[in-house]
Amino acid sequence: VGIKHSHTAMYKLICSALINMALFSILLNSMRTQTTQQLAHGVTRARVQPLLTTVMGPRPSLRRRMTVKAKEEDPGHKDNRPRREPTEQEMRIMQYQQNAPKLSFAEEAKSLVSYSNGYGVISTVAPDGYPGGAVVMFAPDEKGLPTFFFSTMSSHTQDLLKGTKASITIKTTDFKGASDARVNLVGDIEQVTSDEEKKALKESFLKKHPGAFWVEFGDFLCFSMKELKAVRYVGGFARAASIGAADYIGAEPDPIMAFADKIAGHMNEDHEDATKAIVEHEMGLECETAQIKTVDRLGMTVFVTAKQPDGSVSSPFKLRIGFPEEAADRPAVRNILKDMTMAAVAAKQPASS
Repeated sequence: VGIKHSHTAMYKLICSALINMALFSILLNSMRTQTTQQLAHGVTRARVQPLLTTVMGPRPSLRRRMTVKAKEEDPGHKDNRPRREPTEQEMRIMQYQQNAPKLSFAEEAKSLVSYSNGYGVISTVAPDGYPGGAVVMFAPDEKGLPTFFFSTMSSHTQDLLKGTKASITIKTTDFKGASDARVNLVGDIEQVTSDEEKKALKESFLKKHPGAFWVEFGDFLCFSMKELKAVRYVGGFARAASIGAADYIGAEPDPIMAFADKIAGHMNEDHEDATKAIVEHEMGLECETAQIKTVDRLGMTVFVTAKQPDGSVSSPFKLRIGFPEEAADRPAVRNILKDMTMAAVAAKQPASS
């Protein structure tokens, strides 16, 4: 009797467990369905995730699980070459690039606008709702915001008279491709009607564009970006940011970038060996070529090529070289580059016995 009672109790326990598991499975599927429907109707992940976590416990993301699985299944490259760890030289270069002094994004963008050639692509909203673009002349005001003088016949003028929302894209003067800097200023461009304000803006416009005699014509209207909404900056590959309007307006143009093209041109034409020596001394990289792209008070950006282990030469890539101290003016840059070159040359000299 005792054995029979024990078997009966065990049977009831098993049945109860199976029923509970079935109910849990139904509940889980129901909550998953509910969660999927909520996501489809715009419920944010922040509201849904606690529900899933309560029922299922913390789970790694699908992307993370796929990455882990890929690492477990893929021991090397697709052509079965084994993966390798970075060399000591590569680690040195990466570490240097992380720590090299750089201008802030706001300073870079403000400097680009201030020292540009005064041309950009304006985008306005046409009456049909589609954007229209045009290459226009501009001059930055004291805040670094663009001012214009437009003919009443231009379509972008008519667009702005009907709606102030617009943007202008400005690129660096020597822009050649995606690795070069550009900035997009988004905001409200309004007509300037005050005679006093127009006079001041006309003076700054003529300073930027001395040959723009037509600003005196009666059918040319003065416009200015009165309110900056957004700044989208791209400084080249792997260097981009959205800059706050207050940060952009509060930034100062870098003083060295006003004549950086002259410094870079002189160094590239007459002293490339010195630049190569500086790169090798700073990062241990022997270059085939080293062309200075930009210079500012904190350092310079150099495009280099290097010889590969198989004897071939790499494609050009960008390196940031920091100055040992800030440069206040052009003579200071010259002295810093001279000192860095002398230090590089001295480091290669054999130690005296």
